[in-house]
Amino acid sequence: MENASKALIMAAEILIGVMIISVGVYLFNVMGQYSAEKTSQMEDTQIAQFNQQFLKYYGDITTEENGSQVTGPIRCTIHEIVGLANLAKKVNTENGFTEPQKVTDYANYPNFYVEIDVQIGSKNYTNLEAKSQEELVNLIKENDVVSQNGNTGIKYFKCIEEPGISNITKRVNYMKFVEI
Repeated sequence: MENASKALIMAAEILIGVMIISVGVYLFNVMGQYSAEKTSQMEDTQIAQFNQQFLKYYGDITTEENGSQVTGPIRCTIHEIVGLANLAKKVNTENGFTEPQKVTDYANYPNFYVEIDVQIGSKNYTNLEAKSQEELVNLIKENDVVSQNGNTGIKYFKCIEEPGISNITKRVNYMKFVEI
């Protein structure tokens, strides 16, 4: 009788031990999934914040003029484009790029290189992010204002193509602007 009760106690101890291990494994899995979800959400937020720095110059905006609503492209100045080029240069440097990259398929480009181009009249300026500060200052000086009929005003640009966003990194990697 004594051996039978000891056997039952041992069986109960084993069952309790297995249950404790099972609860531990379950909690570990739940916490791991929670951690993975939070990490993924944080990465998505960081990517959205990064992209927003560039995408704020893409798309259309509705404004009110003379009592009616007018929809047009989001306008930016050469100063803002050069600011984007400097941001792209900073991002590229942080990611180890010292030379412009030859990218043909922006949707499937796996790296974090960002390219900024602008077309002014018939002239294309590519890879502004790789230009020297002197070249960028000259670009600003030459394209800061526009003169028409004796009037001087600010020269505006718009993003003419859908920004390149990599399907792999989910980050903006290309923007092209044209004079309005």
